[in-house]
This record gives sequence, structure tokens and C-alpha cells, in this order.
Amino acid sequence: MFAVVWAGIVFVSIVLHELGHALTALAFGAKPAITLHAMGGLTHFDGGRMSRAESWLVSFAGPAMGLLVGAAVYATTHRQPLGAEAREIVSSILWVNIGWSLINLLPVVPFDGGHMMAAALGPRRALATAVISALVGMVVALGGFFYFQSPWIALLFGSAAVNATRQARGLWSHEVDRKAGLYAVLAQVRERVVEGKATEVLVSGERIVGRARTPVIRNDALLALAWAHATLGRPVIAREFIEKVERDAPVDAYLLAAVEDALGSPESARARLEAARQHGLRDREATKLLIDLYARDGQLSRAAEVATEEIDTLGRDASRVVLDAAMAQGAYRSAALLAARLVEKYGDPSDVAESARASALAKSGSSRG
Repeated sequence: MFAVVWAGIVFVSIVLHELGHALTALAFGAKPAITLHAMGGLTHFDGGRMSRAESWLVSFAGPAMGLLVGAAVYATTHRQPLGAEAREIVSSILWVNIGWSLINLLPVVPFDGGHMMAAALGPRRALATAVISALVGMVVALGGFFYFQSPWIALLFGSAAVNATRQARGLWSHEVDRKAGLYAVLAQVRERVVEGKATEVLVSGERIVGRARTPVIRNDALLALAWAHATLGRPVIAREFIEKVERDAPVDAYLLAAVEDALGSPESARARLEAARQHGLRDREATKLLIDLYARDGQLSRAAEVATEEIDTLGRDASRVVLDAAMAQGAYRSAALLAARLVEKYGDPSDVAESARASALAKSGSSRG
């Protein structure tokens, strides 16, 4: 019977905890949503517009709610004569709300105390946040296992410490690569790929691969080298570099598509860029490559459609090039839509004239797309 009471106490306490987060986030203009799961609950919201102080308060509001509930229960019961069962219920309420809230306030990500620490230190001190999380998490895990004899606490904080250690290692590697100037060199390498300068890519790419600590940086350098070798007619060497790419780390969709195109697989490159676009990629060079792939395949209508959808990313000049190509190939309907979007965004007189011409040709029925 008490198991049912315990489950009810835990459920209500979790709901109140998450309501603390949600109501505070709502007060700051967010749109929160609460999800309950086997390990507790989670409040989702878009905190992009919140200040660090507001984020700190949202994180603190959950444990604060538990502390308030626990304090209220204690204040109303500690002088009352209670039977054994009632005392056990009150003790459970106090533990779940006060005990767990205090544990939750420890500076370990992903607990609320960790998020409060991250908000207080700010994104520029993310490495410090990760290091503190790892150290405190490990201490609590060891204390929970050996002192409190609680495998649950040991597992909970031990896993958090492991994750924080991995994050700290990644952030440290990122900082080392940044100070070594590898991010700037990689940006230059990417520009050389766009310009088609394979020989220059080989020199700088090898330098990055030899020094990079961050998997993301190394992966992109490997792809740039693969592109260079493929462009220079060395497909076997290009594929060897592709095999060295770390599969668990992100890659630059543009560079990977450029490699596939250079190796003679434009369809794969096109599919990859479309998938990346659907997942939110907004990259000028990737968009230009995708449009070029459609144009080379004779799909000027689709090229113009992509330009219309990505006009903010492309800019006016690149969009006009696509418009002119679509008009030259008779894709008047798609060209008319692109021209209308150009007029809407930039209002240039020449765009107005081209929009009128494309619309007239599309209405005449002479358009092929």
C-alpha cells in the first residue's frame, strides 16, 4: 500500500517541480511544454531570447518549488501529533521535495544546479562549467556509493561526470585548435575549394590534419583533401581520405557534397544537400552548389525553385544569375516566381521589369517549368 502512496508523492512532486520551471519560463515570454518520463520530467522551451539571469531563474524555479512545498509541509506538521504511517508519509514528502531539491542544486550538468552554473558563467566559460560538473559529479558519485551506499546516486552522478568529462575534453580541444588558428585556416581551405584551387587545398589541408585535435576540424580537412585529390584525377587517394573521416563527428555538408560531385556522383551530392537543407542548413556555397547540380542536369525549374526558397542565403546577385539562366532555358513559371521574390525583397527596377516579362511568358503558355 505504501508503494502506491510513495508513487503518488513522487508523481505530484515531479509535476510541481516542472511547473516551477514552466511557469517561470512562461513569465519570461517562453512557451513551455512538460514531458514526464520514467526518470522524472523535463520542461521544454525556447530559451534563445532569455538573458542569463532569466535562464538562471528558470532553472532555479524547479528546486525552489520543491523547497517551498517541503517547507510548507514541515511548517504545518512538525508540531502535530502524527501516527507512524503519517510520519512516514511526511518524511517521504520532505525527502522527495527538500532532499532531492538540494541534490538537484549541485553544480552538475544536466541537473538544475548545473544549468544554473552554466547560466551564471556564460557560454564563454563553457569549459569551466564542464570541468566543475565532472569534478563535482565524480565526488558525489563516490560519496553516494561509499558513504551513503546508494548505487542509484552513484550511477546518476557518475554518468553525469563521464558526460561532462567528454564535453570538457571536446571544449579543450576546440580551444587548442582555435588558438592554433586552425579554424581560420580551415575557412581559407573551404574558400579554395569553392574557387577550385586544388593544389592550394593540399598544402593547407595536410597542415590541419596533422595538428587538429577536434574531430570536426579534422573531418572537414580530410574532406577538403579528398576533394583536391578527386579534382586532380586521383579518385583512389580521395577515397582513402574519406575512409579516415570519423563517423561519429559532424561533417561539412558542402565539402562532402563537393567530394561526391568531384568523384562523379552528382546525384548523391544533390540528395545530400537537399537533406541538409531540410534539416535547416543555410549555407551560401552549399546552396549555390545545389543549384549548379540541378542546372547541370537540365533542371532549371528546380534550380530556380531552390533559389526562390533560399534567396535570403543566396543574395540578389547570385539569385539574378539563376533567374537569367532559367529565362534563357525557358523555365518561365519558376523564373516568374523567383523574379517576384526578388522584387519583394529588393525592389530593384530591373527585377520589376524581369518579373513582368517572366510572368507574361509564363501566362502565354510557352513555359516548360
